[in-house]
Amino acid sequence: MRGFAEPLTLLVIADLLGVPAEHRDKFVANLDRNAGGGVGGTGEESLEHSPLEFLYDTFAAYAEDRRLEPRDDVLTGLATAVFPDGSLPDVGDVARVATNVFAAGQETTVRLLGTALKVLAEHPDIQKAVREDRSLLPNFIEKALRIESPVKGDFRLSRVPATVGAVNLAAGSTVMVLNGAANRDPRRFEDPDTFDPARKNARQHLAFGRGIHSCPGAPLARAETRIALERLLNRTAAIWILENQHGPADNRRYQYLPTYILRGLTALHLEFSPAAADSRKVHVHAE
Repeated sequence: MRGFAEPLTLLVIADLLGVPAEHRDKFVANLDRNAGGGVGGTGEESLEHSPLEFLYDTFAAYAEDRRLEPRDDVLTGLATAVFPDGSLPDVGDVARVATNVFAAGQETTVRLLGTALKVLAEHPDIQKAVREDRSLLPNFIEKALRIESPVKGDFRLSRVPATVGAVNLAAGSTVMVLNGAANRDPRRFEDPDTFDPARKNARQHLAFGRGIHSCPGAPLARAETRIALERLLNRTAAIWILENQHGPADNRRYQYLPTYILRGLTALHLEFSPAAADSRKVHVHAE
């Protein structure tokens, strides 16, 4: 997760927002994420600020800069957006929106990549099928989203009295809507706890919400995951779980984020054989 999924998604959303390339090492260092490959730090840097403080300060400075010198990027769009009366928001408000976009554009995709790679590594038959027919990847990603929804749930306010599952909710009650539970509902998905490669209605999941509450970043998450998996499959001959970290196939051990909101692995240790023109087997350990 720290060696691949986190730095990948950080750099993608930074690029889309318009963070200058020369500033990206600073983002990696201050957010304590090692992007590797010469992109980021060593993980030993001392943080001058909390990650949230760093993001607010940095995006506030970007907003001020974009108002003086607009560019063709998302940050300029955020910085120059106006209220219905034509007034400009305070740069602090712009910074908070930019920070939310930056964070939301990463965390869920990181968890989706973890689930997708875990499934591929644990199921050689599925991995073989996807390797041989890349057109299966989009539907594979939908199945990964359904089986392990990156967002387990979200909170809503009951505006009127309501009864849900024989429970009476007074107006003003805070309720938690469990997307992850809906995606395992046997009334919608037959044998819901099984990752079924042939499942026809996989995309009926609620991992990205639905209707007016649909996640606007869903197309980006799908594209990032598809491209990342394509590249990994192109550059490897096989991927499997490192058993000295996660245990044998019949007794796996994984750790998940300790949160009610997100569902995702904290680490995924993989081994792989690089794709090669000859038949030599070179095993490389990747965390």
